[in-house]
Amino acid sequence: MVNAELRTLHAADGTPVCNVSFDLSAEQLKAAARAAESIRLERHRHLELSTDDVLALRELTSISDELYTLADHGANATLVLPLARFTALHDALVEWVHAADDRGWMREEDAEAYPYVAAMIDPMASLRADALHAVLGDGGADGSADDEHHAEHGW
Repeated sequence: MVNAELRTLHAADGTPVCNVSFDLSAEQLKAAARAAESIRLERHRHLELSTDDVLALRELTSISDELYTLADHGANATLVLPLARFTALHDALVEWVHAADDRGWMREEDAEAYPYVAAMIDPMASLRADALHAVLGDGGADGSADDEHHAEHGW
C-alpha cells in the first residue's frame, strides 16, 4: 500500500467528508479481494439477517466485487474510497487475518494472500485514524499535527 492520501471535501452544509486514496499492487488487490469475499461469506451465514446485517453484506459485496474487478486486470490500481467503505474494508481484512491466526491453518490460496493482507493492516489503521481525525476535526487547529504525522509516515 503506497501513495496514501486523504481527500477532505465539504458537504453543502459544511460537514467534512473524507475520501481515502491509496495504490495497491496486483497481488495486494487479489489478496484483499480474497479476504473481503471470505469474510463476506463467513460473517453473513445467518438464517435471519437484520437490516443492519443486510446493509453490511451489501457494502462488503460491493467492496469485494470492486477489488476482484481491479484484480482481474492483473495491474496495480489506485483506490479511492469513502471513509465508511475504507473502514469496512479494513475491518474485513483485520477479521480475516485474526480468523486465520486463530484457526492455525490455511488453504493454499489463503496462505498466498495472507502476507499481503497482514502487511496492509497497520498502514490502513494509521490512514484510518488520520481520516477520522480529519473528519472529526480533533487534530491541531493549524494542521501541524497532521503535517507531522504525514511526514513521519512519508506521505
